[in-house]
Amino acid sequence: MKTIAIDTSQGTGSVAAVDGARLARRLLPTAVEHARLLAAAIVDVTAELGWTPAAADLVAVVTGPGSFTGLRVGVTTAKAIAWTTGARLLGVPAGAAIAATTAAALGPAAADGPIEVVFDAGRGDVFACTVEPAPLSAARWRVLPGGLVPAEHWLAGVAAGAVVAGPGLALLADARRRRPDLVTAPIADAALAPAVATLAGLRALAGEADDPAALVPEYIRPSYAEEPRPPRTPL
Repeated sequence: MKTIAIDTSQGTGSVAAVDGARLARRLLPTAVEHARLLAAAIVDVTAELGWTPAAADLVAVVTGPGSFTGLRVGVTTAKAIAWTTGARLLGVPAGAAIAATTAAALGPAAADGPIEVVFDAGRGDVFACTVEPAPLSAARWRVLPGGLVPAEHWLAGVAAGAVVAGPGLALLADARRRRPDLVTAPIADAALAPAVATLAGLRALAGEADDPAALVPEYIRPSYAEEPRPPRTPL
């Protein structure tokens, strides 16, 4: 199955093309360049495997949580490819891709238990969610509802021995030294696209697909234009 996978949910994004056992991937280093680099990266990874985006059977994309602009770029691009080529479209939560990557890196240390995943929400907050293994589901991971919480409060509330992962940990580099009881995966890079391709491929093999018209991003916060404003003080 020829698969294109896209992740523009975080500061460092990635693109992958998968065809059987063959994999090609590219990093998208900074969020401000995702829109400029994404299309060329998709062409590059598919060309490395000897085909074009038009030949894709499956397009997989991270649906969030993530930044407003970055997610919109990735999801819109994935939907456009699916609409124009007839490829199947599948959205993958970032939490599931991070959990899959973390479990692969830790092996037995993950112990088939839940993984606490955090994303940088800005303003000193993280978006935190729990991701549980779901071996009987084609998706393989179940992402429980999450929410915004101050980064230090989240860290203080995590149970001893928990496996923690996600880009939000970068906010807590110093504070994490006070929690040596937590388990963190030694992930070498931020390329989630290969895991996204794998998870979407399992769902595709089970006959699942998402409607391009109904697939929407999950934003960490609303855009600044949509956020409520404090009431004006009367003059």
